[in-house]
Amino acid sequence: MRHRDTRSGERKKGIVTLVSALLIGLVASGATFSAFNAQTSNAANTFNTGTVTITDNDLGAFMFNLPAMRPGNPVSKCIQVQYTGSLTAGVKLYGATTGGTGLETYLQMSVTRGTSSGSFGDCTGFVADSTNYSGYGNGVIYSGLMSAYPASQAAGVTDPTAAWATNETHWYMFTVDVQDTNAAEGKSAVETFTWDAR
Repeated sequence: MRHRDTRSGERKKGIVTLVSALLIGLVASGATFSAFNAQTSNAANTFNTGTVTITDNDLGAFMFNLPAMRPGNPVSKCIQVQYTGSLTAGVKLYGATTGGTGLETYLQMSVTRGTSSGSFGDCTGFVADSTNYSGYGNGVIYSGLMSAYPASQAAGVTDPTAAWATNETHWYMFTVDVQDTNAAEGKSAVETFTWDAR
């Protein structure tokens, strides 16, 4: 009959107890060190966006309603454009033919920038800018066929003022005449003119 060595078992229990005590001590020691910390902060940071806003004085009305155009009788109409955004912005002009039967191909058009004390559509008192921007005369920023007027912002006519500021205002005179050709007879065109600020 074999006898179990109880002393060996007691030694093992003692070793386990010692290792456990050491581990508990290490954990406790680590917890003590992690209690030391410090921080600083910068609070109440705020972020707001600016605005880009451009309007005109047409009150929803169209500039031109010309039911019986004839060559050699140019018609001019004026419109005021105002920028009220809080950020400075560049402005481009462009247009789009939205209807008709092709008259835009025979319409000669110029756009002149200037100042005025008049009202929408009325060019009385309009004074062109003194700068010859495009080589076509003072204040003229576009001269050509209506069909060749840029049709997108990317290709648009860049306004002479590189950065419009809040409450900046400019007037534009659009002058339109039909070419003296029989091919223009009986045709029509519907056009939208746009100012894009960004």
